[in-house]
Amino acid sequence: MNKLNFTSKKFKQRFLSINNSIESFFNKIKSFKSNFKKNEIIKNNRVFFGVAAVVILTLSYFLIPTIYDKDVIQAKIENHISKKYNFNLKFNEKVRYALLPKPHFVVKNLSIIKDKKEIGIVKNFKTFIGLGNFFLIDDLEIKNLSLANADFNITSEDLIFFEELLKTEPNENKIIFKKSNIFFKDIDEDLLSLNKFVHSKFYYDSTNLENVLVSKNSIFNIPYKFIIKNNEYKKELFINFNSKKIRLDIDSVTNYSDEIKRGMMDLLFVNKKLSLNYEIEKKSLNFSSEDKKTFKGSLDFKPFYLKSNLKYDGISTKNLFKDDSLLVEIIKSEILNNQNLNDNINLVINDITNIDELNNLNLFINLEQGDITFSKSKILWKDDLEIILNDGLLSYDNNEIFLLGKLIINAKNIGDFYKSFQIKKNDRKKINQLELDFVYNFNKNKFNFDNVKIDNKTNVKLNEFLDQFNSTEKKFLNKISFKNFINEFFSNYVG
Repeated sequence: MNKLNFTSKKFKQRFLSINNSIESFFNKIKSFKSNFKKNEIIKNNRVFFGVAAVVILTLSYFLIPTIYDKDVIQAKIENHISKKYNFNLKFNEKVRYALLPKPHFVVKNLSIIKDKKEIGIVKNFKTFIGLGNFFLIDDLEIKNLSLANADFNITSEDLIFFEELLKTEPNENKIIFKKSNIFFKDIDEDLLSLNKFVHSKFYYDSTNLENVLVSKNSIFNIPYKFIIKNNEYKKELFINFNSKKIRLDIDSVTNYSDEIKRGMMDLLFVNKKLSLNYEIEKKSLNFSSEDKKTFKGSLDFKPFYLKSNLKYDGISTKNLFKDDSLLVEIIKSEILNNQNLNDNINLVINDITNIDELNNLNLFINLEQGDITFSKSKILWKDDLEIILNDGLLSYDNNEIFLLGKLIINAKNIGDFYKSFQIKKNDRKKINQLELDFVYNFNKNKFNFDNVKIDNKTNVKLNEFLDQFNSTEKKFLNKISFKNFINEFFSNYVG
């Protein structure tokens, strides 16, 4: 019995000991949690105030330029640009400081002056600054420039502004143009072309030791890209032009170490490659293909006069006359309708690739004091017909563009022509010459014909047929409609 009581007592003591240990353990956890919260709050307060102090000090540092004398800042920007880029600024509004996205100064409606002449207005001009030392205004470092919504009004004499940018002394700074326009005008202030800068960047490539201009643009509603690289050490100017819309790619390298600048140009147009050699003198540009036969011409700068001869193996009329082609866009832009443009271009094309019957096109283009003529241009329909364009003139009237003139068709083999168009045998009549006046509306893709003569004789029935055709919206710029027109024409002639 005594032994049992002893064992029971010992068990109780051990149980109490275990219970006390468990209680002590949880009390320690409770105490630790309480102390942890207090310590954490204290610790967090210290972190919070430390971070807040850093933020306030940093923000205060970046806001120091707000207290600068704006007249001093303006003078500093003017001196920097004049010294580094060789052009001047005219501040029409006060300079403002902005922090984001990077510290910079902003000026609205700023004028760009070159040789005492205003050549551009920048609606939003920014100059970014270095982060080195904001405490002293004298230590302020001006870096990249941004010109947004700028309008440049320039003539050929003002192009030196962009030329000198490419001759800038090596530096780490960039000039960026955004959503800007170049209105290129002649000496009489008539607009020759409008070039839109979507985004352009000028910078110095320290690896290749050359100034670079990379630009995304549009002209005549045709988007294009170009890259210009100027290597002062090699005295070489590299230009790449690319437009996917018109399928044109140009690479040129010019050496300007001598007074007469010489270069080579590779053109890739609609998968056709042409290489040119050229020489640039003070008053003229001479160019030719490597064989000196395919392409040859000259360009006088003052007064402007272009003379060239181009031979081409084959070309598609679809590429020339579709609504968004380069030729149509240039015609619609009315850039050719200018008193100061003069040229004489002879274009020889052996084959019209999308119309098997047409070949040996001789196109004479003359621009003189705003008049654009195509007289004495001619083309062959197989060997059957010789088609001559006389008195061809490009005309602009009420925002519409017209090509008008007289067609003279000499029949060399009228019988073969009749067979090609499956003219009814009863409608086949011996013809030597056909002539008629026409008007082509570029905007509506519509032909009108009148004053038809066959072998120098007027035909009343034919003229009535053409009057009826002109009153409709019929077009014959496809093979089926053209064939139907020809058949109806000769049917009315014989009838």
